[in-house]
Amino acid sequence: MRLRWDKVSTIVRKEMAEYRKNRYILLTLILMPLVMCTVLPLVYVIPITLLSPPPTDQPLDLSIRVEGLLEDQQLVNVSINNYRIENVELVNCAVGSCEIVNCTIYSCVVSYSNISDSQASSSIISHCNIWSSTTINTINPGSVFLGVESELEQNLKLIVNALLLFILLIPSVLPTVIASYSFVGEKLSRSLEPLLATPTTDLELLMGKTMAILLPTVLITWLSAIPMIIIVDVVTQPLLGYFLLPDEIWLLAVILIAPLFAVLSVLLNVVISSKVTDVRSSQQIGGIIVLPAIAFFIITLVGLVILSLTNMLLFAAIILALDALAFYLAVKAFKREEILVRWR
Repeated sequence: MRLRWDKVSTIVRKEMAEYRKNRYILLTLILMPLVMCTVLPLVYVIPITLLSPPPTDQPLDLSIRVEGLLEDQQLVNVSINNYRIENVELVNCAVGSCEIVNCTIYSCVVSYSNISDSQASSSIISHCNIWSSTTINTINPGSVFLGVESELEQNLKLIVNALLLFILLIPSVLPTVIASYSFVGEKLSRSLEPLLATPTTDLELLMGKTMAILLPTVLITWLSAIPMIIIVDVVTQPLLGYFLLPDEIWLLAVILIAPLFAVLSVLLNVVISSKVTDVRSSQQIGGIIVLPAIAFFIITLVGLVILSLTNMLLFAAIILALDALAFYLAVKAFKREEILVRWR
């Protein structure tokens, strides 16, 4: 079936004119993104920056005097001071004023030492410089972590990744509001029948309605990401020393995944709106479309899935497949005769 884009563009312009006359749609397009992208970042990010200690990149001055070398062995139940310890497994040891390199530390007490490229578990590490090492179930009073992300950085990145949910909610929720009036509002105002009587095909009418909702949704989503990124960077840069956003995850989410979500939401909401007879039912049914975005981010926040570039691309592929399925179902279900006879 040949798609006449001049007919589609005419429908788009007609729909845009209708939006400008509807105060409810205009207020939703302005207020919802404004709250999500200005108020919520401040509410979530500022408490973390106030409660977390600032990161430090300066090691403690320990004045260690190395008097010997221990390497390539296992040490159990011993006390060690003023040694360089390399490739050693330390178990139940008391270590002080040492250089510890590439060691495994278990159930030890280590103080006033430099620890690098090592792993410590079930230990107490007091007043040490810990370089590029990991600690598990270990108490670290007075120690400084270097070469790894600070607790503040980890907390901020977790919160900032959670803010992506609000970005993806915008293209999921806005079409629900707009599409509920795309057909239902026109049904109630008795302005739909002349449009359905025009010499356009069902596909052209569907594409026109879809594009009229999709274009402002995607544009508002992209514009809304800008103040959120600016707010996050302004609040966090003085503490971190660098701009946290935008990173590759955010760019992928905003530029690719958000439009894919918008397409899915628009198609399903247009079909729903064409089938129901009142605005409230259309919005209630269309609201379930936000569930995939919420489910994905709940899974990532609880640690079941890492919010990585690979996983985001996989998520985008799944949404793209759902878009194709939604378009197929929309074309099959969209019949102007049924829309006309479903008026109250």
